[in-house]
Amino acid sequence: MKKQLIAFVAFVAVPALALAQTADEVIDKHLAALGGADKVAAIKTLDVEQSMSVMGNELTAKSTYVVGQSMRSDVSVMGSQITTVFDGDKGWMINPMQGGTTPQDMPAEAMKAAKSGTEPQMMPLAYVKSGKYPYELVGKEKYKDKDVFNLKVNRPEGVFNYFVDATNYQLVGMKGTTPQGDITASFSDYKTTDGLTIPYGSEITSPMVPAPITGKITKITFNAPVDATIFAKPK
Repeated sequence: MKKQLIAFVAFVAVPALALAQTADEVIDKHLAALGGADKVAAIKTLDVEQSMSVMGNELTAKSTYVVGQSMRSDVSVMGSQITTVFDGDKGWMINPMQGGTTPQDMPAEAMKAAKSGTEPQMMPLAYVKSGKYPYELVGKEKYKDKDVFNLKVNRPEGVFNYFVDATNYQLVGMKGTTPQGDITASFSDYKTTDGLTIPYGSEITSPMVPAPITGKITKITFNAPVDATIFAKPK
């Protein structure tokens, strides 16, 4: 009876332990697929230019990151420019589409996203461990006919599930639940630039926009000098 009890405990405990190890393993293999943990850690600044399309409108966007510290996004649409900035514990934005022509402080709810907003958004899983976000492996499932690992991550701005291709360990999709509503994204068109393999294509749905947004990176630059004054709120 004692041997049977030991065997039963082992049967129950080992899969739970393996699952925890597998979550780390999936993230580590994803980092390797991106180009390696050291390569990702070496990214200190990043400039990303994109073309986007939503509801028949063509947009362009430029985002500048000082990783883990600051981010500025400028989106040009219908002759107007929407600017969003996170800088340390402060944030501001200018949104002419909502009648704003002067910089407004970021609402407290939006500032919850400030930390992860300063991480390059095309590789969100790369910073899960360094950001100390709680994560777990939900399991293995299908996502758009692909076998994927489903990783659940509790981020400051909400709860997110990331779908990692079980074959090449690249991120293919995401869904998130935030106070503003549900967000989904799919990633595609992986290309290698300066030793880092990242998705150049994306499709995002957001409660803030009534239709999906398709995006394509047109230029990306790693570790270029950044003028810190671009993050300062205009007077």
